[in-house]
Amino acid sequence: MWWDYAGSERGLALLWPAMLQGARYDLVAGAVAAGVVGLLTVPIWLLGRREAALRLAQHLLLALLLVFLLLFLCEHFYYAFYKTRFDPIVFGMFEDDTGAILGTVWDDYPVIPGVLGLLLAGGLLYWAIPRTGNWLALRWPSASGTWTRALLLVLQCVLLVLLARGSVGNFPLVRRDVTVSTDPFVNALVLNAPLTLYRAARTRAKETDFGEDPLVGVRSNGFRDLEEAARLAGLPSADPQVLQAALFPVAPGQPRSLEQSPHVVLGLLESFGQDLLHTDGPGNDMLGRLRAELPTGHRFENFIAGQNGTHPTLENLILGTPITPLALGRNARLAFDTSAALPFQRAGYRTVFIYGGGSDWREIGTALPNQGFDRVYDARDIKQRFAQATGTEWGLYDSWLFRFAQTLLSEADARGERLFMVLLTTSNHPPHLLDTPRRQYPLDPAALGPRALADTGELRRMLATYQYQADELGGFLQQLREQPLGERTLVAMAGDHNLRSHYRYDLPAEQVDVDRVFAWLRVPPAFAPADSAPDTSAFAGHGDLLPTLVELALPGQRYFATGRNLWQPAPNGGEALAQFERMYIPAGVLFPLEAPRLHRWLDSRHVQVQGEAPDAVSAARARQAAAWVALRDWHIRQQVMRSRR
Repeated sequence: MWWDYAGSERGLALLWPAMLQGARYDLVAGAVAAGVVGLLTVPIWLLGRREAALRLAQHLLLALLLVFLLLFLCEHFYYAFYKTRFDPIVFGMFEDDTGAILGTVWDDYPVIPGVLGLLLAGGLLYWAIPRTGNWLALRWPSASGTWTRALLLVLQCVLLVLLARGSVGNFPLVRRDVTVSTDPFVNALVLNAPLTLYRAARTRAKETDFGEDPLVGVRSNGFRDLEEAARLAGLPSADPQVLQAALFPVAPGQPRSLEQSPHVVLGLLESFGQDLLHTDGPGNDMLGRLRAELPTGHRFENFIAGQNGTHPTLENLILGTPITPLALGRNARLAFDTSAALPFQRAGYRTVFIYGGGSDWREIGTALPNQGFDRVYDARDIKQRFAQATGTEWGLYDSWLFRFAQTLLSEADARGERLFMVLLTTSNHPPHLLDTPRRQYPLDPAALGPRALADTGELRRMLATYQYQADELGGFLQQLREQPLGERTLVAMAGDHNLRSHYRYDLPAEQVDVDRVFAWLRVPPAFAPADSAPDTSAFAGHGDLLPTLVELALPGQRYFATGRNLWQPAPNGGEALAQFERMYIPAGVLFPLEAPRLHRWLDSRHVQVQGEAPDAVSAARARQAAAWVALRDWHIRQQVMRSRR
């Protein structure tokens, strides 16, 4: 990882502390592996079958070492894709379309060379393990007496336990901070792949196992209790009525009748990061028909993705939850009062969700009807309307999704209904295939510079699907704008996360290019407050979209407070959270949120690599943001626990 991602600016002096600390964690992983081998072979040894036990130990050790090597390889490519070491998203493979994921891996990654490399490594290890064992046996302390052998065995077991624990203090090494530098990239190198996977599993277990304690999230965000979180959030107390009023404010203004209300379209755009728009130009057209539509609304320049995956971002957007995955398994049948659809449903809207893939993806066909959506439309519904529709294994091409959405809007408007519509696109996704008629615009992979993906053919396909999504979105917005329907339709569009693998970022200096996504809002004059306008340069995020749409479309309705109204002035330049770990403010980027260091801005796309202690104002903003996250976490956990009693 150092050679591929450290960049030329980092000297080797930064690497040595990470390697020294990392060696301790390598000993932990090795000791755990040795302990597993010992536990499985000692019974056979005690039965007198020493040769069989020795062969089993060698085979188990070979298998574990190959698993470790496989994890190292997988994490290398995982980092290239997600720009992070193993995290809880890695387990989404088993909740997603696993077949489609494996197909994408087969198409996009060196599977056959990797398998051949593992086989070669396995052969070398098969040769080396018994010889290394024989060499150690000649030099390992031995004893002749029974008590001496027993004492030696006990000492070896104690040594193994200490190595596995990595510490003689109160906490094992794997639960300690890995900070060896003010550079987050260097800190990320300390753990080995098995331990990053272990930490990811622990984090996921904490997030999804609700247990009986609703204050888990409060404490993990650094607060002693609910009262402290409420106080730092700016509330007078943690009284239930105070919390309810703060978490569920009422949109200001005079309520409208349904006939006077607008349609509302909220779109989540697959992999629509903003960094590629910096390469847009005459020879590399990234926008297509969207270019002409941008001036008809407001594009937000500093819009930060709330999460790093499609489903986590969708749950953040729809349910306002810092806990993800939330609505899976038995929770898919729970009705959360935080849902974005509920204010619209209460106001008499018809609420629909349209997805270009199958509704069995992440159980959305089960979960969303319980969250106030009257209907979930998927690829089957779109093909019933447009039999000629085609797509990839991930879903129908976006042109068909937008055409279907336009049809539903027109039909609902003709009936006098009002729609709250959420769209989720799929085409800008690996394997980046476009076997469909489309408009042709120029593309130039060289526009991305020397750190772009070396495979220019694959890079061109990635740029093409990005361009295609933008163009089809532009066509949808143009058609809507040119109809009377457009004068009574609010539209908000945002990327779910950035594009993957197209570029080698210098992290954390270019973290903002990983987190920043496209976002755009169009409000017809009849529904736009005349006394204010959006601050498009202020920091904002997915949590701000629902408050904005409800306050513009549904005055008098209650909604779950996940952010601010983007149409109003942004206090202190705005703020935004990425993965509830990084906080973007005008002074810089604060992370980790529970004990932040401030990485100040060098320019609009780069921050300082070395973090510093934040000033009092920045630290207070981070604590207040963490407090609101804690309160939302507490509210959602309360709901889950009540439903299980």
